[in-house]
Amino acid sequence: MSITGILLLGGFVLFAALMVARILPALLALPLMAAWIAWCAGLPFLTWANEVLLGGALRLSSAIALVVFGSMFAKVIQKTGISDAIIKKAAELAGDRPIAIAFLMLAATAFVFTGMSGLGAVLMVGSIALPIMTSTGISPLDAAVILLLGINLGLMANIASYGTYIGVFGSEAALYYYFPGIAISALAALVYILRNIPRGTGEGGSLPELAMSILKGIAEIPVSLWHGLGAVFSGRQQGLVIRKKELSPAALIAPVLPLVFIGCAGMVFGLGSPKNGAIDPVAAAILGFLVSALYASLMTRPKQTINLLAGAFVEGIQDVAGVLFLFIGIGMLVTATAHPLAAPVLKPVLTSILPASLTGLLIIFAIFAPAALYRGPFNMFGMGAGIAAILVGFGTFPPEALCGMFLAVGFVQAVADPTNSHNTWIGGFTGVDTAEILRRILPYSWGMCILMLLCVSFTH
Repeated sequence: MSITGILLLGGFVLFAALMVARILPALLALPLMAAWIAWCAGLPFLTWANEVLLGGALRLSSAIALVVFGSMFAKVIQKTGISDAIIKKAAELAGDRPIAIAFLMLAATAFVFTGMSGLGAVLMVGSIALPIMTSTGISPLDAAVILLLGINLGLMANIASYGTYIGVFGSEAALYYYFPGIAISALAALVYILRNIPRGTGEGGSLPELAMSILKGIAEIPVSLWHGLGAVFSGRQQGLVIRKKELSPAALIAPVLPLVFIGCAGMVFGLGSPKNGAIDPVAAAILGFLVSALYASLMTRPKQTINLLAGAFVEGIQDVAGVLFLFIGIGMLVTATAHPLAAPVLKPVLTSILPASLTGLLIIFAIFAPAALYRGPFNMFGMGAGIAAILVGFGTFPPEALCGMFLAVGFVQAVADPTNSHNTWIGGFTGVDTAEILRRILPYSWGMCILMLLCVSFTH
């Protein structure tokens, strides 16, 4: 390894250590890391300023737009009271049987998080769902884990939550494991509930009766939609819906409408590269968020639609401001590592520390998956983004495979990391130490990681 390579690796380790020690936040460390790589590679100042600083800041513009519109839609779901209504409706259907409550709180939480994300959403859903679960005999620890698994399942179906992966690996690569990710998340949650929650003998009725209640609610949606739209166009509905008033079933389907829109767009135009006459998945998702936000507003607050959407845009951007700046830093790092002048410097460094085969890399990810915890090197919202950007720039491994690997270790970070703000709040709300939550949920999150890595292995 050359002196330049040693300098580059030493700088990377230094910035990584500062991030792990929480001395330097990732949103500052990543642009500095990009500048360090550019300097080590000998990029002229103007090249760095024009191509890395400016070009890198704009590189993830599509992912940034996706997160902004997704956050706007989440605010609409919150402001209209749809998320609250879904959780409470699920509790009514379940009665007082612990396992029914567990399954319906899991499903309701996942349903809500298909259209929402962020700590605010966790606080709103958790403050309702956690007391409901614990009141039926579910332990605070199990309630915390079920909430986390529900959040994870919903986010795996939430296109906006893939923004980081879309920015680093591309939209097609990021959505390559979309359905496997949902299936793996659902399987882990199902296994956890069946293993840890007692069936109980409450008065909530039998499971067939519960299923019939759910089907009846679904059957009411078309009628509710017809009456809701009739009220909108006739002007008979009040402009401001009182939050305590029960929302119609047609309004409650809003969180999953972006997914329905994307599916319809895929069937009509095909999802893929615009060069091939298809619609870009990010463009389909943004349109889905806009149409669904408009639908949610018209079904709940038709006369306040403009103010509601405008306020949701402003507040949504405020919620994800830190994430947006992180994307700018990731874009700079990806641009720096992919620059033709940087490749000859990076290649010997990576060759000396990485396995030559994809199988070897998969084994490393499987064994060291907990390195995604505590802001470690596999955390995609920190040091992991830098490693991912370098691996993509290296060009040895397929982007789809790399994306699958980081999605795999993301299971560990998303639900088990005690430093997550949502883990900290859930632990405080339930009175359970975050380390105890980590010990309980880690086998399941690590299992999800292994299943995703096996999926990567079979497909590549």
